[in-house]
Amino acid sequence: MHCDIHDPDGTSAITTELGDPADVVLSDMAPSATGHAAADHLRIVALAEAAFSVASEILRPGGAFVAKVFHGGAEGALLAQLKRVFAEVRHVKPPASRAESAETYVIAKGFRGRR
Repeated sequence: MHCDIHDPDGTSAITTELGDPADVVLSDMAPSATGHAAADHLRIVALAEAAFSVASEILRPGGAFVAKVFHGGAEGALLAQLKRVFAEVRHVKPPASRAESAETYVIAKGFRGRR
């Protein structure tokens, strides 16, 4: 299935395709890098927020959400939203990620449902 994360019809198409609520939503989306760290950070956080918006509509209670982000400070609002609707939220830097890379993943488990 291929759709634009920002297309409001995409969420209903995903829901129809799945048939049941999702156990996990994983977002490995990243914008094309501009080379400007602050701009790239804001753009990837916006993609993670869009993925969370979809996840909050399609996840089953108890489900999990994983999204790529770059450290940079702007992910605070996203983390606050996640902490309100998930039992556990944490950051993980995969061993395969270069040490100098700002890439990390936010992992949220125990979806409490839409609020």
